[in-house]
Formats: sequence, C-alpha cells, structure tokens
Amino acid sequence: MRFCPIRVGVSIIVALAIFVSGYISANGIRTALFSVRLSEQVLEETSPDFEVFWEAWNRLQDSYYEGPQNVHDLVRGATRGMVDSVGDPHTVYVDPDIARLDRERLEGSFNGIGVTVDLDANGRLRIIRPLPGTPAERSGLRAGDVVISVNGIETRGRNLTDIIKQVRGPRGTSVILTIRRVGRAATIQLSVVRDKIIVPSVIPNTVNGYGYIRLTNFGDRTAKDLHNTLQDFRDENVRGVILDLRNNPGGFLGSAIDVASEFVPRNTVLVRERTRNEEERVFKSSKAPTLPDLPVAVLINGGSASASEIVAGVIRDYKRGVLIGETTFGKGSVQVPYSLSDESVVRVTVAIWLTPDGQHLDGEGISPDFALRFNGGELGTLDDNYIQAAIDVLEGKPCCANYDDAA
Repeated sequence: MRFCPIRVGVSIIVALAIFVSGYISANGIRTALFSVRLSEQVLEETSPDFEVFWEAWNRLQDSYYEGPQNVHDLVRGATRGMVDSVGDPHTVYVDPDIARLDRERLEGSFNGIGVTVDLDANGRLRIIRPLPGTPAERSGLRAGDVVISVNGIETRGRNLTDIIKQVRGPRGTSVILTIRRVGRAATIQLSVVRDKIIVPSVIPNTVNGYGYIRLTNFGDRTAKDLHNTLQDFRDENVRGVILDLRNNPGGFLGSAIDVASEFVPRNTVLVRERTRNEEERVFKSSKAPTLPDLPVAVLINGGSASASEIVAGVIRDYKRGVLIGETTFGKGSVQVPYSLSDESVVRVTVAIWLTPDGQHLDGEGISPDFALRFNGGELGTLDDNYIQAAIDVLEGKPCCANYDDAA
C-alpha cells in the first residue's frame, strides 16, 4: 500500500485543517464551521516533514509483521501525536467514542440500562451500583455483580469504553448480561431493556438538620438543579449547607459561574480568565444567592478539579465558608472542545484562569482549612467522616483530630 508522498501529504494537511469548533457556554457546547487557513508558505515548510511521514507510513504498511494497518486508526494516531506534541496535558485529542460518552456525561442523559461500572482486578466489568429507578435496578442487578459477558461476548480483557458502548444502545432494545454474583455458584443471565437514563449531577440529602449536596460534575442542568435544591433547603429551614465537590472533575465554565453565584452577592468577581494575548476577562456572579446567611462547608479532595476549584476558590477568597479535606487537583486552565468532522474532539487550552485573589492554580491546587482523609464510609451520611467534620465545623466544635482518617 503506497502513496504519493507530496500530493497525498498536502491533501491530508487540508483534511486535518477542516474542523468544527465548540464554544463553551452556560448552556453547553455550540458549534460553528471554520474555513481552511493554509498559506503557500506553510505548505512549503511542511513538505519535507510530510515526506518523512509518508516514508514511515509506507515502511509500516509494507513491513509490519501483522500486516497493513487500518488507515483510519493510523490517521487518528497521527492526529493524536500532533496534538500531544504541544506538551500541554490538557490539550488532547479524544476519539469519537470517548468524546460521545463525555458529551453524554455533561448533558446528563443517555440510552442504556443505568449502572455505574468499572473494571475489576481480572479485567471484567463490575457493577458499582445500579441507579435508582432504572432498568438495571428493576432487572435485579446489584452492586458488586461481575458481568462475565454482554450479548455473549466476554468482557474480560476488553477496553472499558468498548464494553460500555455495547451495553448502551437504542431505547426499547434489550441487552443480555451474564452475571457472576457473590454467594452463588451458578451464573445468572439477565435480559435488560434499555431506556433513557437521566444521571443527576446534583445529589441532595439532609443530615442532622444540614443540607447536603454532592455535585458530580458541572453540566447543562447542574446550576438549575442546585438552585431548586437550595430552595427546598430554605423551605426546610436547614441549619447550613454542606457542598460536596470530592472527585468532581469539572465541566462547563458557565455552570461553574452559576453555581458559585449561589453563594456570594450579585456582581461579585468570581474568576479572571487570561488569554494568550494577555487580555483579561472578568466573570462576575449573575444573581443574588438563594441562602445568603447560612454557613457553608465545602468538601474537597485531589479529584476536585477545574470548575470545582473555581467554586472552592470563590468560597475561600470571600470567606464564605470553610474547606474540608485534601488539596485539590490544581487545574487552572480553560479548554474549548473543537468537534472534528468524524465526531472526534480536540480540546485546546485557550486561556488560564485565576481565582478572585489572583491565584493561578496549575500544579498547586487549593488547600483545605481543615485537612482530612476519607474513611471509606457511605457518602453523604454520618458514616462519612467528612460529613462528621463538616457538621462539627459548622457548629463551632473542634474538627478532624477526633476522626479515623485512614485512607
């Protein structure tokens, strides 16, 4: 399989330069078509490089012992390498399948059976928990079940994304799961009918008179659902708010702005965004807070990143509440997802952001006021030592030394 180096090389340059850009807003991602911008000078400068590229391509296709490789996989690999060469860990190429799963996560819905999963030590799919009211729960799936096969295809040794793609599918269709369950010698076979699954990004609870809110991401509906929850807490006369941002990787910048606006006065500076040209854009709170006078405790750890750090930074800088837990991840940059023609995505760092006090968090993160490690208890309950600590802090009692803080 051979190609004309220069002619095909130029055509590949043009093909890779045609892309669809994504614009992050409070409502999600909007797209707009951009035109090709390749000058004769760029083509002239890159011609020798593409000669080397096609030399390597032909050597690989002609000589690799497993035979010629899928050309689409090779082009995607080349694209990924080009993006990775920037050297920024947050500027990345995302395959179409993973990009779709990420969009569904932030949109908060997908067609599937309604389980959270991971891979166990043997490389098989494990059910972490079925979501309440979903086909998975109705079919009898339980936390800890190990999925041996999906539609007769074994899960062991397969990529997690590929398995998830197979479990998900059109609404109303069925998927056959073969399950191994602790305490049962024989496997169980379940037929589960797929449905539209709504994944909440806001998970509320009330603990000892305090309103508890766990945010799993900053997606399309997060700010609205948070506002409704805070209104419910106001009607219930809760004594304070515990905002749980542990292991929240972030999401839309607009969502972070709206969430932070719930805790500080209107027109308060929330975050400063600085571009490559040193231009600075200031984002301010968009509304009056729902519960302006209630004390707030924010739970953070090393998995709290990006939008989570924006909110934690606002709470800290304006002394609106206390931070409990571990130092956050430390991601102080803004990415825009550009959707390519094959539905893959290039996330490009377009700016850095600073806390209201001017701190750039990259590599540093936000330190807690009260350090604590998770004890492994049930999240959002009194078995969770972070909840115990938050209640004590909000009640003015000594914190954290009295708890088992073993990781």
